[in-house]
Amino acid sequence: MPRISILDPTASPPIMDADPGPPIAPALLTSGQFGIRYDLTWKSFDWVREEWDVLLTEGGASVSSWCAGDRTGEAAEATLNELQGFAQGQDVVISGLGN
Repeated sequence: MPRISILDPTASPPIMDADPGPPIAPALLTSGQFGIRYDLTWKSFDWVREEWDVLLTEGGASVSSWCAGDRTGEAAEATLNELQGFAQGQDVVISGLGN
């Protein structure tokens, strides 16, 4: 009787990098200026942004938000200039979820 091999079509899980990135000094969390950059593309991020704003503010940090404008055409240069100005006034900038 002939034999067959059954293949498993599921992929192996991806190798995850557990490094959360650079640390934020505890003193900065209690007195720093945090900027949250967002855009109007992904509305679910607004909920996350609101939660971070509350938690950081409760911890003593100052929080400001900036909504990105157009990234193409004539408005792209204005958006970049606004972003640079916004970022210069922050100790930490959170820009999206990194996905």
